[in-house]
Amino acid sequence: MAKILIVDDEHLTCEMLSTFLGLIGHETVSAYSGRQTWDKLAYEEPDAVLLDIMLPDENGLDICRKLRADETTHDLPIIIISAHSPPMIDEANRAGANSYLSKPIKMDLLKSTLANLGIR
Repeated sequence: MAKILIVDDEHLTCEMLSTFLGLIGHETVSAYSGRQTWDKLAYEEPDAVLLDIMLPDENGLDICRKLRADETTHDLPIIIISAHSPPMIDEANRAGANSYLSKPIKMDLLKSTLANLGIR
């Protein structure tokens, strides 16, 4: 079982992802803003992060860059999730994301993406 931090300002998205991840055996923690992300990371040690780009107070790509620059979170698997059209895959890769999923997220694709990152 892995602990996964879900960062998305849409509460329904967090609930949906949390429910699915719980059903496949993972524990989840949710944050709805950049500030909450940093607050959660101060006392939680997630095994992976699902990170939306558009947050009310901080860009998810900036959060990704900061996580990569910090020695304690440098290797943390990060999956960028976004409803942007066209997808911002190149920007996510440059920010250091391990993967990118477009919303609406297909649960089988999320499961296989996590598995490819060693999260089972």
